[in-house]
Amino acid sequence: MKTIRSRYRQQLIACCLSLFGGATQASAMEALPPVNPSIVPELREHTAHFKKKIYKIADNVYSAVGWNISNVVMIEGDRGVILVDVGLSPETSREIKAEFAKITGKPVVAIIYSHFHHDHIDGVKAFVTEEQVKSGQVDIYAHRTFSEHLWGESNRLGTILGVRAGYTFGMFLPAEDKEQMNAGIGPIARGGNPGSFIPPTRLIDNYLKTTIAGVELEIIFSPSEAPDELAVYLPQNRVLIDTEVLQGPTFPNVYSLRGTQFREPEPWIASIDRLRRLNADFLVPTHGQPVYGAAKVEEVLRMTRDGIQYVHDQTVRYMNKGLPPELLVQTVKLPPHLANYKPYLREYYGTVKQAVRQIYSGYLGWFEGDPVKLNPLPPQAKADKLIALMGGRERLLKEARKALSGGESQWAAELSSYLISADPQDSEARLIKATALRTLGYASMNINWRNWYLTSAMELEGKVDTRLAKQATANIFYPPDIIAAMPPEVSVKGWITRLKAEQTLDVQLTLGFEFTDLDQSFGLEIRNGVCQFHPQLPERPDLTLSLNKADYDRVLLGRTSYQELISSGAARLQGDVEQLNRFIDYFDDDNAPIALTTY
Repeated sequence: MKTIRSRYRQQLIACCLSLFGGATQASAMEALPPVNPSIVPELREHTAHFKKKIYKIADNVYSAVGWNISNVVMIEGDRGVILVDVGLSPETSREIKAEFAKITGKPVVAIIYSHFHHDHIDGVKAFVTEEQVKSGQVDIYAHRTFSEHLWGESNRLGTILGVRAGYTFGMFLPAEDKEQMNAGIGPIARGGNPGSFIPPTRLIDNYLKTTIAGVELEIIFSPSEAPDELAVYLPQNRVLIDTEVLQGPTFPNVYSLRGTQFREPEPWIASIDRLRRLNADFLVPTHGQPVYGAAKVEEVLRMTRDGIQYVHDQTVRYMNKGLPPELLVQTVKLPPHLANYKPYLREYYGTVKQAVRQIYSGYLGWFEGDPVKLNPLPPQAKADKLIALMGGRERLLKEARKALSGGESQWAAELSSYLISADPQDSEARLIKATALRTLGYASMNINWRNWYLTSAMELEGKVDTRLAKQATANIFYPPDIIAAMPPEVSVKGWITRLKAEQTLDVQLTLGFEFTDLDQSFGLEIRNGVCQFHPQLPERPDLTLSLNKADYDRVLLGRTSYQELISSGAARLQGDVEQLNRFIDYFDDDNAPIALTTY
């Protein structure tokens, strides 16, 4: 396999030579150690856990492992089948449907969305159609807060979450960096088509006991990895489908690098304990293989909850001694009996360090107590002063190269980061940091860390276009089906956080939206640097745009524009078109690139 030195560096070396024009620069770059693509052996072995297989559990439960990053679970009843989760992609879930058809030809009569994350819901149209759901042939169950969380994630922070998801899941990485790899909790996600979505029809609060197709079910609200998580218990054969209360064969993601709200450990632990009291004989997660036997089920549940509690309690303990996050992550470590509990507490997906930082910020916020951090110098000013203090750029480059050659990749990355903060276009510093990050990435057993290290290295080398990430992840976070199901109130309100406040400090302008097919109206009022959302049409708006929801959605999807709709007569504007154009221009365009490593 070609080394990263030959594959990634030639373009940057040529770039640096053109910028700095000297043999000294070339020789300095050639002195950097080569980095060969590799995988930590234990992480490579973990890939076998997700080999494609339909597992049979008890008499009538089947789990499809290895097609999607999350499993699809089928429960066979006397008159039909129930699905717990439907996978990430209609493309891959259709393959699962074909496998299930070899077991039974009974129709799907119910689907349970375990929670709002897209890898569990976006494959729904591989199994059922909207017509089947609307006609009542198929019921879709979810927690009462499901839509609230789905809209909040997709609408409010969809742009940055999409880019960060691209880094987290290695969407930019070349094929050789994915060979023999896994996603920690499943196989590497595949399937490039937009996700699908059908809204739930039956909402659950804390608990529901019901019978579907002759199968007795207990659907149990279990806040954990997601705030709307549902677990499913079959008392007739003592099967517990815990969904993602246990995140699968890994230490759980108490914090996700792509960005999440605080996943509170104490409710999570309480949810696991609630499931333990069922004394199930079989455990079926929606990530990874099922667990057979009551003793083993209890062991896996107990050890996982103990791992989470240990990290939580010891973090809080040392927080109460005044330790800041940088010292907490060096202090709080799992003891051997937990750290080595394979695979369920190994750090393939979540890590203790991530959990510790999240617990600290979740309880105390960002301020660590040292007032010097209340108003720190801007990064570039700080970097300039530190570089001067260290003896200048050339001295710092020398020390960074020395650290890299000496195996101190983290220190090399930190040193070169100061130079990049001072000058984001410093090509030699970027190359040193890229080499350091790639070395750290190949040495990491955690897939999220590995993917971020390697993708950030590519960003430093100019090989990442985050606009492509937005387009790719839009198929997950913002597929047309979700746009169509999203209430217009939600998406109109989403405008307010995109206002270019600095351009509107002396602007007062109001736009009303009338959705002609829904008999709903809303308003956006720009007022001296803020944009207020009105849940009804404001009095005497400057502009009023009347259109139907489907055409509004086409604008969101980039398939048309308000101006085109007005010209064609599909939309009606009360007011001046040029004034509407100005109003729209006051809001950010989400197509701008985002730098996460070289800002």
